[in-house]
Amino acid sequence: MNRIILFFILLLFVFSLFAEEKVSISGINEFEYIYRNRKIEYRNYFSDKLTLQMQYKIFRLGLKYDLYHPKHDKFLDIDNIPNEDEIPISLDNNEKNENYFDEYFLQIENDNFFVNFGTFDAVIGSGIVTHNYYDEDFDEDHRLTGIYEQTTFDKIMLQIFYGTMKNENDEDKKDKITALDIEYDILGNLTTGFAYLMHLRNQEDLDEKNEYSQRDILSGRLNYQHDLFDISCEYAESNEYDRYDGRQIDGRAFYSNLTTYLDKFTVIGAYKNYLNFDSEISDLPTANHSEESLYDNWEPGFDEEGIMGEIQFIPNYENEFILNYAEGWSSDYKVRQADFYSEFQHEFENLILTLHYHHLEQMNENINNWKKELTPAVNFDFALGKFPIIIKTEYQYIEQEQGTSTISHYEPKIQTDVSFDKYSFSLTVENQVGDSDDGEDGELWIGGELAVTVFSSTDIRIFGGKEKGGKICRNGVCRYQSEFEGVRVEITTSF
Repeated sequence: MNRIILFFILLLFVFSLFAEEKVSISGINEFEYIYRNRKIEYRNYFSDKLTLQMQYKIFRLGLKYDLYHPKHDKFLDIDNIPNEDEIPISLDNNEKNENYFDEYFLQIENDNFFVNFGTFDAVIGSGIVTHNYYDEDFDEDHRLTGIYEQTTFDKIMLQIFYGTMKNENDEDKKDKITALDIEYDILGNLTTGFAYLMHLRNQEDLDEKNEYSQRDILSGRLNYQHDLFDISCEYAESNEYDRYDGRQIDGRAFYSNLTTYLDKFTVIGAYKNYLNFDSEISDLPTANHSEESLYDNWEPGFDEEGIMGEIQFIPNYENEFILNYAEGWSSDYKVRQADFYSEFQHEFENLILTLHYHHLEQMNENINNWKKELTPAVNFDFALGKFPIIIKTEYQYIEQEQGTSTISHYEPKIQTDVSFDKYSFSLTVENQVGDSDDGEDGELWIGGELAVTVFSSTDIRIFGGKEKGGKICRNGVCRYQSEFEGVRVEITTSF
């Protein structure tokens, strides 16, 4: 590994030395400081991520270096560990000083040919077969390191890749992925594709033996585009064989989507059917508005079927309506989900009013558990002089039954985003009224963020306070956060 990194650094130096006038260099530096209010004595975290890219004719070189002091595991729930003696052990495994090259690549590209040596993302079709990428919100790295090649002929697009990735259970071990994907343009608006992938996964309980489980996937897909509608469907079958204990698991996945354009109406329909297709390399469409899995801790793709329908109606420039409904269920119908979402938006002369309503119900009869979330919301978007203002209000109700006991609570929330020139400020206040598994009656979350753009190349974000977590949108950026209390400073500079 060190020799590979040294080779890429040497290439960067050679390019800059012999082709100064024709080489373009760009980059981005991301610095973050976190002070987090936790039980432990040390609560300060620093990180810096430097990304460099160099372009020379058809060649592009890239390096990314990460430094953590220590690495912050935002999902490590230290505050709820009952025995404080366990904390140092958890920290030693999850939060420690680290520095490493996060990615490195050499790319060669012309009109019909692209090849990547090093770190790369990869996706086949809708992501059912594989979608290898780095999910920064959840700190999940499924990128590959190896070689990726894509060639475009007259009506054929071919992609081939081979690479290794971190094992889901042990970062010291590597999975190996080999894939071939062919897409053929039949009629210009009708395309079909076929793919084969082999995933070799090292077993977590084998320390000395070089034993793998092997998963083979075959898939086919069809896409058709018309003036009145678009339709796509994809089917995949998998066979996983464990070389260690001889187990064999067959799986399948099917997903289809239909979008119809009828004057002022857009009608969308989706269907999913997955069985034994739960894999860390797959990115299976959820076919529901909330992008939720069938149930908490229910592995996506393990056993689920579902449908979704949506109607969008835009009668004029001032109004917009959206209705979305989805249902999902397991093959034995003991795990079920219902998801309803509606939205109405009206644009006044100086105000945009948006009304939302979201209703989500989930049931798992295997553990005798049922829960319901009702979320009405009202948003106001307007300008007060030179100050654009967004006000978001939400009043969520959550009810949960576990066995014979029932708990419920409300979560009223208000958020205000104000902008002026290069400055943006967001303040969120959220309260819990009633009891839940995650918090107690009266718990209050108050947090504010200031965002500043400096010299058009540097963005500074400073957050202080307490936030509940989940999907959070403020100052024009949406991301998933864990529950947090403290101070967070982010400085991003591009050049």
